[in-house]
Amino acid sequence: MRRSARASALLLALLLAPACTRRTVPAPVPVVMSEGGGGVSEVAAARATVAAFIAAEAAGDPAADTLLATGADFIAQGIAITNRPRLAAMLGRGEGAVEEARAQVSGSVAWVVVIYRFTKSGEQPERARGTFLLEKRTAGWRIRHVHTSWVERWN
Repeated sequence: MRRSARASALLLALLLAPACTRRTVPAPVPVVMSEGGGGVSEVAAARATVAAFIAAEAAGDPAADTLLATGADFIAQGIAITNRPRLAAMLGRGEGAVEEARAQVSGSVAWVVVIYRFTKSGEQPERARGTFLLEKRTAGWRIRHVHTSWVERWN
């Protein structure tokens, strides 16, 4: 009897020990908003990378690929895209420009949410929204994932 009481006490102590220990949680990586604070230059650089990509992609410039991380993927209107044009609302070659952008940086990752405009010569501009996820590399920010959706016109 005495042996089973000791075994029970030992088992109870082993079960309760983890509840008495303190779990260490690493401090969260600070998120830098585009509205001030340290790291604003990183936010501006991430935003500039996205703007440069949109302009180059709209023009059909192969230099757009230099702004991509290896294995970057594109989703437009919910469909995986592997060929140009890779962004929603871009039909052929034209001019692309960011109208609005919000960006955040957290360590070596950035995300930029944009509304952009695509204008093809002689046609009305098309608009789209996009979310770009970027990775910080030695050479600067590179785009890892893009999700865009066409914004329908309101006539």
